[in-house]
Formats: sequence, C-alpha cells, structure tokens
Amino acid sequence: MSAREGRRRTVRRVVALGIAIAGAVAVVVGVGAVAGAVDPRDQQAAAASPTPPGPTITAVGASSTSSSTRTTVRTSVTVRNTGTSRTSALPAWLYLASGSGRYALGHVPVRALAAGRTATVGATLTTASRVPAGEYTVVACTGVYSASTCRTSTSTVRTGRATPARPETGVMLDVARAYYRPALIERYIDLLAAHGGRFLHLHLTDDQNVGIESAVLGQTPANADLRDGVYTSRVTGRPFLSTAQARAIAAYAEKQRIAIVPEIDTPGHTAAAFALLEARHGQRWVDRIRGGESELDPSAPGSVALAKDLLNEVTRTFPHSRAVHIGGDEWGADVSAGDRVTWLNTMAAAVSTRSVWAWNDGIDRSAIRRLDPRIRVTYWSFDGDTEDPAERRERRAHRAGADDLAAVGTDLLDYDSYYLYEVPSDLDPADSRYTVADLRAHWTLRTWDGDSGARLSEPMSGAAVAIWGEDLQDRPSAALLRWSAPHVVAMIETADRTARR
Repeated sequence: MSAREGRRRTVRRVVALGIAIAGAVAVVVGVGAVAGAVDPRDQQAAAASPTPPGPTITAVGASSTSSSTRTTVRTSVTVRNTGTSRTSALPAWLYLASGSGRYALGHVPVRALAAGRTATVGATLTTASRVPAGEYTVVACTGVYSASTCRTSTSTVRTGRATPARPETGVMLDVARAYYRPALIERYIDLLAAHGGRFLHLHLTDDQNVGIESAVLGQTPANADLRDGVYTSRVTGRPFLSTAQARAIAAYAEKQRIAIVPEIDTPGHTAAAFALLEARHGQRWVDRIRGGESELDPSAPGSVALAKDLLNEVTRTFPHSRAVHIGGDEWGADVSAGDRVTWLNTMAAAVSTRSVWAWNDGIDRSAIRRLDPRIRVTYWSFDGDTEDPAERRERRAHRAGADDLAAVGTDLLDYDSYYLYEVPSDLDPADSRYTVADLRAHWTLRTWDGDSGARLSEPMSGAAVAIWGEDLQDRPSAALLRWSAPHVVAMIETADRTARR
C-alpha cells in the first residue's frame, strides 16, 4: 500500500504530545455477519433473464431450534446442473435474511454434477452469536455472488438471543515493506497467545515489495540471493519469506492457536508485482492487465485470472488459514462503485470456503446491497484520512461508513487509523506511552471514525493493531516488538472490556 495519510499516527501522536500530551460457524476467526439484502435492481434483472447454465439452486429448505445460548439451523439445498457439461464440486453459501440485513450462516459442499443432474445436500449449522433474535429466511448462493445465483427458502427460521462471542483481536504486520525475520514474527504470535489475541494478519504485498515467495510472479529462492537466512529478489532488490519459512510460521501459529490471515492486496498496490511479471513475461504482457502505474485493470480477464492465481497460491502456502484478506483498498478514481464490488465478490468466490476479509475503501453506499454477504470488512478510515478538504467531503459523500455497513448486518473488524494504526520510525518511548493512554481512555469496539468520536450502537466483532512499514528506519527487531507490545495488549484488554453489550 502507499504511504497513506491514515498510517501516520506516529506524527499525530507526537504533535499531540507537544500540545497536550464469531463466530459461530466453525472458523477460528469467525464467519461473521454480512452485507445487506440483494439490490432490487439485481432481483429484477435476475427475474428477466433466463436461468444461467451451470450449477443452479432450485430449492432451499430450513428449520431451526434455539436454546438460551445458540440457534441451530438445519438446511437442505437442491442444485441442478443446467449446463451441457459436468460441473466441478463447489460450495453453496447460506445466509440468514430479514429485511435489509443478512448474516452468514455457513456453507454446504455440492459435489460435481453431470449435465442435467440434480443433487440435494444438507448441513446443520449454528448461527453467529451476533445475529439478532428474530425470524429469517435462508438464502443459498453459488459462484460469484449475485441475485441470479441465489434462492430464498419458502420456510422461515427463528433465532434466539445467543451468548455474545469474545471479540476477535490481533495484529497486522506489514511484511511486504518491512522484512520481519521468522523468529520475530513468532514472537508476535507469542505475544498474542499470552494475552488472549486470536489472529495475525500478514500484509504480504504492496507497491514496494512482494514479501513472500510466489511462483506465479516468478519470485522464488532459485531466483534470489541468500544471505544469513534471508532471500532477496534479484528483480526488486527486496527481501521476502520463502514458502518453507511461511509454512513454518503457520505451523507455529497453529500450535499457539493463533490464526494466520494472509493478505494479497489487489487490484491496487501491485507495482512490485508488475516489476516481477515484467521480468518474467515482458512489458507487453503486463500492459494487458495494467490499469494504472500500480493497479490491475479490473475489467481485464487477465487481471482476474492473475489475482485468482495469487489467492490460490497463498492459500496453498497457508493451508490451515481459515480466512484470507483480499485487499481492495485505495482504488483508482475511474473504477465505478459497481465494478469495485464485482471485483471483491469475484475474489471472494475464488477463495472457496474460507472466510473473506477486505478493506472498506472500495465499498460505496450505493453498492452495499450488492456486496457478497460473507465478506468481512476491516474498517480503517471513512475518507482515507486525506488532508484535502474537498477530497474529504467527496469521499464521505459516497463511501459507506461503518454505520452504513453495520445497519445492513456487515461484519466489521476495527482497524481504526486514529487509535489502532502505527507507522513507527524512531520508536520514541513517549509516543508509545501516549498511544496506550489515549486508547485506554477513548477507544472502544464501537469507535470507527478516528478522532471525531463517532461510535456504533453495537461493538464490532474484533480489532487489530496495524503496524505499517513505510517509515521504519531499521529492519524490524526485538526493539519494535517491545515498543508496540503495550499498544497491542491495551487493545486486547480494552476490546474485551468494551465488547460487553
């Protein structure tokens, strides 16, 4: 990612010093709540168009039982292959729908079907604790999310009030622009495990560097220099983690019961990927997918194919990860709200049964209802913390606020750029102390719009301290861990305290 204004929290805190001094489906980091109902325009288009060829859901059945702690939903989904060739096995995703709100229920596997064949599959699933008590229909969808791939049950289910889940808290490390030795990453895992954290989010790609081995991009140990256990790309001149190192980190995290959430950020922040691809395929090849200096062209089929390949590759590198972050921040101005959501939905479908996370930047109010309901939004800023007043007004006029997303049921994780971002430089101890005191005094899981004081009516599902690498003067070391640890601990403790409803 670029050096966004919102990440310059260190500068903000130094100035302040001078002035005043889920989930309930079986995933580690939760399946979570989801965006609102299908847009009526999509429903009308689906009704007016013929049934698309391929796997089509023809019926959905559901019933439920509730206790004082949870609601269990029994579902059946009938799928017919309306195409002329055999389909591949795929998941059908299920959601609870009521009014404008939708909440992810889980998925059922659909086996490969010969042309014209029909199968009925079922599953017993538990609703997320954050789902409000009420009456819901069950919606089932296959493929890339759209009204044409979804069908609603004729029966309804009733959910009861569930015991609130403990918040999902973690750390995000920018391992693209700042090289963290595997041993240091494992110490962050230890920190989380010792204080009740749940996940480690690894930001693996950015304009300056691809921080992990990638056969898709041609960045491998065979094409790198090795010195003191560190692989350095001969193309970018930057260090990266090998697949073997990444898998060792993942295995360590699994033992510590910390979920790894790898992030491949597309379509933006791809300058380093372009450099690697040019070295492998040539500039003409890259120009077919390039939409800007550092952004894929979302309308190019080759862009979609490349992004899918990168996501599939990272899920193989982290086979135990139950969530994948698909990026989606800081889009080019010429990409429409609908096209942005289509890209996010396409990437969500590419990661199959895993939980999907995305940044909030690309989601406009006008497109909320078209967003794949299983995408969890890591909300960092309403306006990108721009210092341009006109740009600030323009972004706030059309972007979805956290309140807009929460109103339609979207599951949110708090990455608030004011309280939870770090862009460390000189590791000033006074800055660290101020950060902790400020967070404990003013931040809660309901906080979402920086220092404006805006709060949601209900807490978000979790939060993370994000440690960015663009301003680090030295390679991350134990000194950075010591400097950032109090902030992480304060966030986890405050999240636990403020999650009570």
